[in-house]
Amino acid sequence: KALPVTREHRVYRTRSSFLDLTEEQVLRRYRLDKAAIAGLCRELGADLESLTGRSHALPVAVKVTSALTFLASGSFQTATRDTTGISQSAMSNCLAQFLEALQRRAARYIAFPSPGRSAPHPGPFPGVLGLLGSMHVALRAPSENELAFRNARNFHSMNMQVVCDAAGAITNVVAKFPGSCPNAAVLENSALTRGCQEDLWLLGAYPLKTWLMTPILFPCGPAEERYNALHHQALSALRHTLTLLKRRFRCLDAAGGCLQYAPQKVCQIFLACCVLHNIALRRRMPLEPHDGPEPDPEPELPLQHRRV
Repeated sequence: KALPVTREHRVYRTRSSFLDLTEEQVLRRYRLDKAAIAGLCRELGADLESLTGRSHALPVAVKVTSALTFLASGSFQTATRDTTGISQSAMSNCLAQFLEALQRRAARYIAFPSPGRSAPHPGPFPGVLGLLGSMHVALRAPSENELAFRNARNFHSMNMQVVCDAAGAITNVVAKFPGSCPNAAVLENSALTRGCQEDLWLLGAYPLKTWLMTPILFPCGPAEERYNALHHQALSALRHTLTLLKRRFRCLDAAGGCLQYAPQKVCQIFLACCVLHNIALRRRMPLEPHDGPEPDPEPELPLQHRRV
């Protein structure tokens, strides 16, 4: 006679809520305050709500805070530890859903200023709409076309082009080119080249264009030397923004290891971090000293065909 099979009921651990934490704890763990997280939950809710009807489906708030914890720490272990009752596989699904939902709404938070719109301009350069630069985000060696992702510093990466204003708000992102692609080539193949006109100015250490203010490669005399000094000083806002991005979202800092994802997912992660950076900037959320050391700056590689 067969013995009756008794099923053990699965025990679900109580999940912690970001609302149970202090404002300081929330900011340290998620890089956003409670109001901003609640706003994200409302905005992304339609995309993140479970359609399975299961009684123990993950709430939207758990999905949002799990993804934020990973982006802030760069560690799945930290994200699963801080969000009680969620497995690493569930964490992976949360992150994927969160990135997709935020990518669909990126244009609401990252927008290039129109010519008639006033924007903070960098110091002695009135009329400049943005500061142009790039940063490399390390990723594991892809299984296909591996050499295309190896950059000049000899690690695998995606070359992310960024424009920000003098206040540090990110206004344009191009996240799709492998690490071996030179900055000038990324710019040539971006919408900025097609959209900028001669009466619109950007500022950056790039080859000369009619709408781009660049350094003088061989300055002649005090006036051109002063121009170069002011140009370098103006770009400090961009360098600070990229450093802040890495400090706020440690997943972007190669010092903690490369991202273990395919290139497309790495680009989604970077775009999400840029959106969240702008949200934090609008809400004036500072980073505290305990949020980690300054990431190593990326050295400026010698450029050719600058203005002479």
